[in-house]
Amino acid sequence: MGQRILALELAGDQVRGAMAESTWNTLELVGAWQQQRGADEPDLAAAIARLVVVAGQPDLVVSALPGEYVAKRLLALPFRDRRRLQQVVPFALEEHLPFPVDDAAVAFARVGRDDDKTLVIAAFARKRDLVSHLEMLGRAGLDPHTVTLGALALAGLLARARNGHATAHLVLDIDHASTSMVLIDASGTPRAMRTVGQGISGHNGKPLAPLAAAAIVGAVRQTLLAHGSEGEAPELVLTGPAAATPALREQIGNALAVPIHDVDEFDCSSFFTGDRSVSLRFAACLAMLLGEAPNKPLELLNFRAGEFAYHGRTGVTAPLRLSAALAATAVGMALLHFILSLSIGARQLHLLDDHIAAIAAPALGNADPSTAKAALNEKILVMRKRLNLMGGNLGHGSPLDVLLDLSRAVPAGLPMQVNDLTIDDGGLKIEGTADSFATVDQVKKALERAADLGVIQVDHAAAGADPSKIEFRLSASLKGGGSDAD
Repeated sequence: MGQRILALELAGDQVRGAMAESTWNTLELVGAWQQQRGADEPDLAAAIARLVVVAGQPDLVVSALPGEYVAKRLLALPFRDRRRLQQVVPFALEEHLPFPVDDAAVAFARVGRDDDKTLVIAAFARKRDLVSHLEMLGRAGLDPHTVTLGALALAGLLARARNGHATAHLVLDIDHASTSMVLIDASGTPRAMRTVGQGISGHNGKPLAPLAAAAIVGAVRQTLLAHGSEGEAPELVLTGPAAATPALREQIGNALAVPIHDVDEFDCSSFFTGDRSVSLRFAACLAMLLGEAPNKPLELLNFRAGEFAYHGRTGVTAPLRLSAALAATAVGMALLHFILSLSIGARQLHLLDDHIAAIAAPALGNADPSTAKAALNEKILVMRKRLNLMGGNLGHGSPLDVLLDLSRAVPAGLPMQVNDLTIDDGGLKIEGTADSFATVDQVKKALERAADLGVIQVDHAAAGADPSKIEFRLSASLKGGGSDAD
């Protein structure tokens, strides 16, 4: 039995959920459900609990913050490494925050490449909104592994399911309380995201109210004007609860003078097995399930990081008991093998220590046999350090020679400052600050001209506490050094 994954989308007074069962190579769709908040209920916690009763207890939960709680930005950053992105994205967003960065929960997802830069959708929400979201799910007995953004997940699903057609799409997700839109270019990369605080609340089965229609259509037109191109106009894809309302589809199509498409026109058969009759209003939930797919999972932005990191597990562990028992047995056998190996090794080590003590006795005198090896190693280390400091026969010059070679190689006037310099048998290490990444590259190239230095490597280069400075760390081997040190 596989892992049961529940994706939840909270929209106005409704909660929608889709359940899938993940095995080692498939994602089987079990079903989808919707629950309405009762008139006497303060929030959606009770509705979520009712949905879980109908769907069954999950092993893993993925939820989405309402789009109106989240602000989004598309960033182009000069590296792809996720660790560096985690360091830089909050600072890149700081100028866009209407409140202190310490009050924001930040998440991001890599969505594509633009020349030599990584395109990142970065999002931020107030920490208090994220806390309220987690507390409400907690009252329903759930602790989500991932808290993401439904519109971005939906864009990722449609970008993969376009059946090979290289056409731009504008995904319009009209919900009860808000409308989210994502513009996907011909390569499948999100180029713009926006949320409007107007939806279909109180207008089920009917066209949108004039105020809501004007706000949504105006936002669509602004997005297309701001991010349009000379190529063909993007195709409009309508999703969410509004997708099943013919009158609303006609209203939006006439206002924008474009044909309306829906998710059923996209081939998602390669993503899921099982129930294929799920309604269009659950499209965002299906997209979030792809984040837990066993093969090529969709990269979702996740607010469960830092102080909000996920530490637990939702649901029962019965499906994993057999696997746990087999794992425990394997661990026990491995431990027994380790103990036997340790016993044999200890005996061999004892005999070896006695032999070393006997050989070292003329040099060390009447030393304790159990410490003879350590004493001999200590003396060897002391002599090696002395020879190294004197520029002895270690294959390279003394530290003073290396330092002189370094000063000749690095040109004067470079806008950099060295904070720490270390020269030992392991090589050369430099830590400092520079005014730009280009300066760090100049320092590296200068060191490559030094006669005593081997391979030069940039171990670290990132924006520091002072945003105008780049903190860097370089290391280099010493030519001819280290190979005969043993």
